[in-house]
Amino acid sequence: MNEIQYVGENLLPRQIGHFGVLLSFVAALVATISYFLATQKQNKGVDTEGWQRLGRWSFGVHGVAVLTIIGSIFYVMITKRFEYFYAHSHVDTDLPFRYVFAAFWEGQEGSFLLWTFWHVGLGAFIILRGVVHNLKNGNSLNASFSNIWENPVLATLACVQVFLSSMILGLHFGWGEHIIKWGSNPILLLRETMNAPVFQQADYVAKMAKTAKGLNPLLQNYWMTIHPPTLFLGFASTTIPFCFAIAGLWTKKYTEWLRPAMPFTLFSATILGTGVLMGGAWAYEALSFNGYWAWDPVENMSLVPWLVMIAGLHTHLIARATGHSVRATFMFYILSFLLVLYSTFLTRSGILGDTSVHAFTEIGLEWQLVFFQMFFLIGGLFLFFKNYSKIPNPVKEEAVASREFWLFIGSLVLILSVVLISFTTSLPVFNKILTFFNPSAKKLSAPVDVIAHYNKTQLWIGVFMGLLSAVAQFLRYKEFNFSSYRTTVLKHLGISAGLSLVLTALFLKWIEIGSVWQYILLLFAGIFTLVVNLDYLIFFLRNNIKAAGSAFSHIGFGILIMGILGFGVNKNWISKNRFAMEGLINFSAEQFGKNILLMKGLPLPTETGWEMLYESDTTVGSRRDFTLKLRKKSADMKSNVDSFVVHPYILYDKRTGKVASTNPDTRHFLTYDVFSHIAALPPTEQDPEIAHEMEDSLKYRPFDIPLGTPTAIKPDLVKTPQYSVLVEGINSVPSHPKYKPEEKDIAIGIKLKILRGADSVFEAEPIVLLRDDNVYQLPVTVNQLGLRIRAESEVFDRLFLQQKDLVYKDYLFSQGQTLKIGNKEVTFESVNASPKVNNFKLEPNDLAFSANLKVVKQDPKGDIHYSAAPVYVIRGTTPIPVKDDIPELGMHFAIAKVNPETKQMTISIAEGAPTKIPISIAEDAPRTDYIVLEATVNPAINLVWLGSILMMFGLGLAMVFRIRN
Repeated sequence: MNEIQYVGENLLPRQIGHFGVLLSFVAALVATISYFLATQKQNKGVDTEGWQRLGRWSFGVHGVAVLTIIGSIFYVMITKRFEYFYAHSHVDTDLPFRYVFAAFWEGQEGSFLLWTFWHVGLGAFIILRGVVHNLKNGNSLNASFSNIWENPVLATLACVQVFLSSMILGLHFGWGEHIIKWGSNPILLLRETMNAPVFQQADYVAKMAKTAKGLNPLLQNYWMTIHPPTLFLGFASTTIPFCFAIAGLWTKKYTEWLRPAMPFTLFSATILGTGVLMGGAWAYEALSFNGYWAWDPVENMSLVPWLVMIAGLHTHLIARATGHSVRATFMFYILSFLLVLYSTFLTRSGILGDTSVHAFTEIGLEWQLVFFQMFFLIGGLFLFFKNYSKIPNPVKEEAVASREFWLFIGSLVLILSVVLISFTTSLPVFNKILTFFNPSAKKLSAPVDVIAHYNKTQLWIGVFMGLLSAVAQFLRYKEFNFSSYRTTVLKHLGISAGLSLVLTALFLKWIEIGSVWQYILLLFAGIFTLVVNLDYLIFFLRNNIKAAGSAFSHIGFGILIMGILGFGVNKNWISKNRFAMEGLINFSAEQFGKNILLMKGLPLPTETGWEMLYESDTTVGSRRDFTLKLRKKSADMKSNVDSFVVHPYILYDKRTGKVASTNPDTRHFLTYDVFSHIAALPPTEQDPEIAHEMEDSLKYRPFDIPLGTPTAIKPDLVKTPQYSVLVEGINSVPSHPKYKPEEKDIAIGIKLKILRGADSVFEAEPIVLLRDDNVYQLPVTVNQLGLRIRAESEVFDRLFLQQKDLVYKDYLFSQGQTLKIGNKEVTFESVNASPKVNNFKLEPNDLAFSANLKVVKQDPKGDIHYSAAPVYVIRGTTPIPVKDDIPELGMHFAIAKVNPETKQMTISIAEGAPTKIPISIAEDAPRTDYIVLEATVNPAINLVWLGSILMMFGLGLAMVFRIRN
């Protein structure tokens, strides 16, 4: 059997990408071995230049290979090469370029590559730093940074890269049913990943665009372009303090590593914290749960490595200043990296599939991830405990009044927070282990109210850390000269405590916590740390900004606590009016307190003094934007205190047509935000299957409505009022919320006016569509009358097929001339050299013009005016007449001949019976012109962002000055 010669496949990215995958793994392995041998020689005092040079070159080749893989994947995604599995799984023809980056790291393989890419950058920086140190200080073992730290740090980092590179190898070992999958290759062809009949066709590539999955609608947000790379840089940066800790244990330099590691620790804490903050901002701006933190397992496991890193940073400061807590610093940095690996396992093994909306689906790498974790867990702990007794540990205990004592206690409290968060988050893992050994074992149950569970335990962590962040600033390492400034410290703390009590009382007036004393205590702790650190910054550090990083971070922490309480306790739902909605919708008591039903075009006041109007909506592609006007009314409801427009939107799934995501819109003010999102749509607008069921259940009645003449309809239902239908005309370029034009479509819109009484007029335009020899109907609903109207497929027969029997008669026209034809006058008014041509595709070299005709029908009640514009196309030397018609009169026009010398045209005119349009009408159709809105006023949310930003600023400031030193 001959191998199929596929048409349109571009195999070059696959070949380049495969080469890059293998090269990155091999080069990382060579770099690991080279730097390992260089470190071993370094420990023996032997020259390491040869192995170090090989390690550098190998790591450089590894970096180029990683960039090659990423470039190959981006190429197939940007150029929409849907024969590739990764492009087919994550992009489609409609995806804007700005979301291609989000699509890249949507997949597991892409996120592994992003992680690997950041390691390459960090490793290159360390190598460059080593080269610079060599140039400045020579190559002596005592002077050279590269010989002291580059070798062991890069050996560890390259080893991590070996494991990460193996995640995309895509190798398979074994036989029969016993196949072991080692890695998932991201640059495979689609036909290499699945068996389907379409791959037996040589031209399958041309058909893949229609089946491309595209980017998850939830990720089509600018935050998903900037949040993941920042977070993964944070994850990657935790590796560097880990590598320095391993280097310190490996080279027996148990305290010397602390100095070069400090800037990297501050960088990691800053970037990882910023990544977590961006995740909270994305959740608040783009998700519909109306918050920045939901204690989701994936959120938790991005937070806990950062908390451990912060604990390690504090013990690191102690170790540098006093020699205490060196062991703890080793352990915290090792633990921080291991928790990143554990987080990777949780999110990528599929184990959180039932408990987190953010987790990846399982792709068969769970045991490889376990091996990845266990290698570094066992290796790191082995080195730590092997050297445990040799790690310096001063015999003298820290004094209770010393800064190091309370910093260490604070670090332990952070670790307690990590343990509490990690335990609950890991319940699915514990259950998996239990059922593995005993399938009938009773599983551990998760808390019913997860948010309340975490808040209850973390509240006391916040209280303690708030108070500690205030008092510890005034303490000194080794209790140095404490007695001489004890009075000053107590004075400042006392004044700050009094001022904090006053500010707490004022803040309580705003956020109205009530009598919940735990919240009041937490609020006081936050304000106290804010006031004390401001005092410390102003009176003690005003001339020493280099030491102000911690003060800024602690000020930010205090403001963050205030924002968390202000937002969490005082969030106010303004979208409620139970009296107006009672009986209209089946809401629970909780839903009545949070949601409001808005009819399009009808403003509705709420119980909270707001007025809300669902003004309009627009659908473009799979996105539907809503325009809502919100007005804050005065106490007497006679004037507007504030008025603004919000635009929440929804995204439909391209393949199923169901609502894929509801995306909020938020208006930002200084002291509060107004958050709004679409909580629900009519069932028929949410799910096509429900719409089809509704359509099948309706009782349609057929009518033949003549063009231009109102036709009275006798209602079939008693409750339906009398109405008339007027077919105004035919639209050859129709629009419909559920219609997306394609090139060869023939679509006809029937322009209708529904008349009820003397003044009530409603417009509607059902569509009938011919596509690929199939006819589709797109009905419309006149919600105010409960009517559902559809155009029947016979429209094509009436408008096109019956015209073959028409008899045309030629008339010679000069421009401006009027001829009388029956009871109608036809005037050739002008020539249009740039005509609009419907249902005919012009080619680039075509010449086209139209004759603008005015037709007047004489009528006893008054003349009726119509217009027509037949088109004459010249393609090369071939004339092509494109006819136009006036269906209301049954008249058809085509340009038969043109005499450029006399500027006369011969126009062929045929007359037939006025067209009757077949439509069907169903009464008692459910309404589709409403939305259910949830809107809240969120006070103090800006304090959350301000506090978080100040925390990161303080860490960044400390990093800058540490690097300078």
